[in-house]
Amino acid sequence: MRPVLLDFHGYGLHSYGIAIAVAFLVAIFVGTRTAERTGENPDKVRDLCFWLLVSSLVGARVLFILTNIPDYARLCHEEHDCWRAFKVWEGGLVFYGGFFGALAMGVWYMRRHQMPFWRTADILAPSVALGHFFGRLGCFAAGCCWGAESNLPWAVRFPSESLVFEDYVARGVLPATAQVTPALHPVQLYEAFGDLGLFFALSILGRRKRWDGQVLVAYLLGYAALRFTVELFRGDAVRKFVVASLSTSQAIAIAAALLAVALWWWRARRSRFSRA
Repeated sequence: MRPVLLDFHGYGLHSYGIAIAVAFLVAIFVGTRTAERTGENPDKVRDLCFWLLVSSLVGARVLFILTNIPDYARLCHEEHDCWRAFKVWEGGLVFYGGFFGALAMGVWYMRRHQMPFWRTADILAPSVALGHFFGRLGCFAAGCCWGAESNLPWAVRFPSESLVFEDYVARGVLPATAQVTPALHPVQLYEAFGDLGLFFALSILGRRKRWDGQVLVAYLLGYAALRFTVELFRGDAVRKFVVASLSTSQAIAIAAALLAVALWWWRARRSRFSRA
């Protein structure tokens, strides 16, 4: 766990930023290769991926800021750090914000460039899961999006330069002289390897699908189940809750799962009618 991978005379190369960059590069590579295999134009898919990158980063950060407005207002007022909201390299991206931001951009872009939406979405869905795998490894390296305290044998302790350690000290849970955090669930790894499994499952489905859109809808449903489950083991206080112990991401996951079920029924029904 190294939040700063390399340090050049005070200028750090953050592990989280590197992981995000790797995530997008790998996702673009896999997406364009899949486009070539399925007979779609890889150049169009590659150009689309650039705009999906921009819109997903903006959407992910905007949703994080919106759910943490009081904290950023306090930092600006009390610590005169009004630029903290723009320090993406320190962590603070909400996946669902990025996903729906990219989805909105994708719909607009594909209509403008006359690309088949459902077929293209099926091409890119496995890439999203694979990219998310690398992104969560970056979360683990930075010590953000951490888990609840645990005494399980695979629980992990984060060092003093991690974000979770800083949070524990700021809340008075740990003294500043401590070396590591208490043992925590490695929820970043839970989700990372869940995403990796989802990537392989979606890749297999992509070769056997019965109707366009099936891979995208399967991704929506599979990730919703994964995210809802992982949230049960999260421990970061920065998360916001809709009601009681239902986090914002869990509420979005429920809505996404319901949407996926409705889309599955609609797309499968249309496919049956078109073959009749």
